[in-house]
Amino acid sequence: MQIFQEQKPVEQQRPQMYAAVEILQLDVCQLQSYINTALLEYGVVGGGALSTLNLVVGIAVAMLVAMVLLGGIKRIGSVSEKLVPFMALFYIVLSVGVMVLNFERLPYVFESIIAGAFNPAAFTGGTIGSLFISMQKGVSRGIFSNEAGLGTGSIAHACADTKKPAKQGMFGIFEVFADTIVICTLTAMVILCSGTTVNYGTAAGAELTISGFTTTYGGWASIFTAVALCCFAFSTIIGWGLYGSRFLVFLCRSDKVAKPFFLVYSFVSILGATMDLGLLWSIADTFNGLMSIPNLLALLLLSGTVVRLTKEFFASEG
Repeated sequence: MQIFQEQKPVEQQRPQMYAAVEILQLDVCQLQSYINTALLEYGVVGGGALSTLNLVVGIAVAMLVAMVLLGGIKRIGSVSEKLVPFMALFYIVLSVGVMVLNFERLPYVFESIIAGAFNPAAFTGGTIGSLFISMQKGVSRGIFSNEAGLGTGSIAHACADTKKPAKQGMFGIFEVFADTIVICTLTAMVILCSGTTVNYGTAAGAELTISGFTTTYGGWASIFTAVALCCFAFSTIIGWGLYGSRFLVFLCRSDKVAKPFFLVYSFVSILGATMDLGLLWSIADTFNGLMSIPNLLALLLLSGTVVRLTKEFFASEG
């Protein structure tokens, strides 16, 4: 996997480096959105104080990100290995709790999901009116969530201490399964089982997820849910900081540019906390597309090597 990473062309590295900075801004914007929603739901702050709060959140995140990234790859790994299991377990427990407490709604939820997916009217409307829009939104959010096909996950996996790249690749496959099939499905079930109002066709963010938890557990759940979502966002921020530094080191052919990049990357958090979330989503989607196109072509060209390594791995394990 390390070999594959080093063979990426320079043309692919540039959009990935820019995307790392853009994803940082998007994650910080989402992070402050989680905090704002929780504090407003709990009545801690008023709407007039949000602009000041956003700036404070941006400065705090910038300091935390700088402390973690400047500590090197070991500190990044140490922080991630503590945040990710905690937030995933906490989120799963709360989500399953919502389903248990609203078990009487489960038949209706599954019925509505199946009817919405296979209803001829829904299929016709989707095919004629909004198929391409649905595909664009679904693919862009899916890529942002699990990074499948972007070529970024291989950077983190290449840092692993293993002699079998195929074995590390299996962990990468599991990541996509855990994120998409488990976490995303539980999020949908929380929203549907809680009975919270869903305004279809309009933009929805953390507010919808937090509303699903607060509808079931009460106002206190907004704080705990925001903490879990902030852990998701923060681990993504430091991960993409590592990605961006690797891209820049590759372009400049020098490790000396990593720390200056980390400093600039950290302070971009302040900008991300004060920008419009919709604008950031549009820019991030653009850069993700620029990354995925050359990476998917590279995967196609390397497919024979992947098949060979996979067969050798299973043959040796068997």
